Amino acid sequence: MAEKFVKIAKLGSRVQELYLDDGANVAAVLEAAGESAEGYDLRVNGQAATGETPLADGDIVTLVPSIKGGC
Repeated sequence: MAEKFVKIAKLGSRVQELYLDDGANVAAVLEAAGESAEGYDLRVNGQAATGETPLADGDIVTLVPSIKGGC
């Protein structure tokens, strides 16, 4: 089975490099990295993503702290 090389970055923390099976999505990379999306917005290559977003070889998944505001 082919593999994909993917990076996951948590702002203010570390960058992990992982190899995942073809067909992997953002949820799979979070699980493999031992990370939770709770309190974070997900991005793939800078674009908004969800756990179901499919990944391609070389993609970068970033967890960005959610910013909530307003009065």
